[in-house]
Amino acid sequence: MLAGSLTTALAAGGIAAAWVLIGRTGFTFAWVTHFILMAWVSSIVGPRVHIPSHGWLRVRHWEARLYPALGVRLFGKLLDVIGWNRLIARERGFDGTREGLKELDQHTRRSEVGHSICLFVAAAVAFGVLSTGAWRGAVWLVALGLLLHLYPALLQRLLRARLQSISARLSRKSSPLL
Repeated sequence: MLAGSLTTALAAGGIAAAWVLIGRTGFTFAWVTHFILMAWVSSIVGPRVHIPSHGWLRVRHWEARLYPALGVRLFGKLLDVIGWNRLIARERGFDGTREGLKELDQHTRRSEVGHSICLFVAAAVAFGVLSTGAWRGAVWLVALGLLLHLYPALLQRLLRARLQSISARLSRKSSPLL
């Protein structure tokens, strides 16, 4: 608990320092803010954290059709091209087993929750920035929030839709016939 409070204080201090040193009106402030948020969330929602099955984490059938239409698969391909997926594959550690599917599911949950928290906090910071009249800074915060947090969260949901489909198929194969 103390470690979480300390990292939260450090993150808030980092954003405040960026506000003072960089200014709140442009791209640089928004970029630094998002990376501070990602570092903060990584310390809170780390690999040892278990995210239980909540209803809002279950991917609905219609979502698996909506996200590709919104360009989420193209976003995933962009991550392939820039090498992010190769880098993050080490963290996932998927070994191709049924147990590995469970850990990959947890990874997608942690990632989605982390990106959702970052998006929420970034929106709150954008509102604060906007209230000071710095609309450019608020626009940059929101635009980068979409790119760095919303699309990655949707990509995790799209991956989890595939995992849910695989799990359902495996359950049907292993259940005895009536």
